[in-house]
Amino acid sequence: MQIIVDGLNWIASLGPMVMMPIIIFIIGLIFRVKIKILIKSALMTGIGFAGVNIVINWFIQQVSPAVQKMVENWGIQASILDVGWPARAAATWAFPLAAVVVFIVIGINILMLITKKTKTVMVDFWSYNHFIFTAAITYFVTNQNVFLALLAGAIDAIITFKLADWTTPLVEDYFGMEGVNFPTANSVGWAPIAYGLNKLWDLIPGLNKINANPGKVQEKFGFVGEPMFMGLIFGMLIGILAKENISTILILGMATAATMVLTPVMMRVLMEGLLPFAESIKELLNKKFPGNQFTMGIDAALTVANSSAIAVGIIMVPITLVLAAVLPGNKLLPVADIAYQAMWLAAWPVAFSKGNIFRGVLSTTVITICVLLIATSLAPIHTQLSVQGGFVLPNGMDLVTTEDAGTHILGFIISKIFGLLGGIIG
Repeated sequence: MQIIVDGLNWIASLGPMVMMPIIIFIIGLIFRVKIKILIKSALMTGIGFAGVNIVINWFIQQVSPAVQKMVENWGIQASILDVGWPARAAATWAFPLAAVVVFIVIGINILMLITKKTKTVMVDFWSYNHFIFTAAITYFVTNQNVFLALLAGAIDAIITFKLADWTTPLVEDYFGMEGVNFPTANSVGWAPIAYGLNKLWDLIPGLNKINANPGKVQEKFGFVGEPMFMGLIFGMLIGILAKENISTILILGMATAATMVLTPVMMRVLMEGLLPFAESIKELLNKKFPGNQFTMGIDAALTVANSSAIAVGIIMVPITLVLAAVLPGNKLLPVADIAYQAMWLAAWPVAFSKGNIFRGVLSTTVITICVLLIATSLAPIHTQLSVQGGFVLPNGMDLVTTEDAGTHILGFIISKIFGLLGGIIG
């Protein structure tokens, strides 16, 4: 079993740039995809992931110092360190039951496909760590009950696959990704909430008339409404709020403008590789199982390439810091992943509102409040998991957590229910 765990950890450690081409190539060989299509798809998908990561990570490097200064300027205090999503993911993959959860989820996916309970073929190996995280936090909440931990991870997977099926038309229509969906638990788990919030905004007079999607803005304001100009303004605003000098403000503006333009370009490269592969697999599966319309489940990180999601995400950076400062019950200072998480959380709000940036900000603000409170609540368990995974607590710090942990709403709810169940059983 340890060999399997080490192998999975090694594959996961390669990152999506290398990991996804390997997975695509192996799956393609199993399903006998034409070698010409397979090799090109694997390489282009890896290049696309590399491009998206390069642009987003570069943007985060540019904006992070300004975010730190905003924290200092506003005197924001919090007692729990945000150690960043890579630390959470590393601790999750180091969880002793990680390999068992992976095989259980693969089995569940196959069973659901055979019984026609889902159309989602989960090929995003990296995102299996979300189901492992649910199992891990349940393991600690239930005083190390292995059965309940594994059951929690399985339930998380089942709900995630069903939500992915439900949101497939939205992914295809709004994000323009035919034949794929996003069974990423810490993203699609927020889809029902984003849907409900969008329905709520429909009921509020005045607010329901505001439509600030990039197309409408560009139509009304011309060049000023284009993503590159909006990025320039948003980036400079962050610099101004951080009280940076004029040169840094201009750099932040250009970096944000570049991110708004380049990220969708990199996503198109990725999809140029992924879609032929997905289409080939779909054709083969549909021939083997007539009457089914299978969908390839991939990483929801691709949603950050949407112009409205990027815009809302950038606006949410200062809003998230304000929430961290004033929200009762919050103890997390969300600095490590604030730019990335803001865009990540904006995906479903902007999708359900058809790109309406105004509604996207409203819904994402509500979701961010929940994320901060969940992350704070999970801090004790997150710390246990991190320490078990080899994380060394800094001197004078008792608790760590991540904003990323707070995005796992399904895992949080399931672990709470199982925690109560474990107490009754115990």
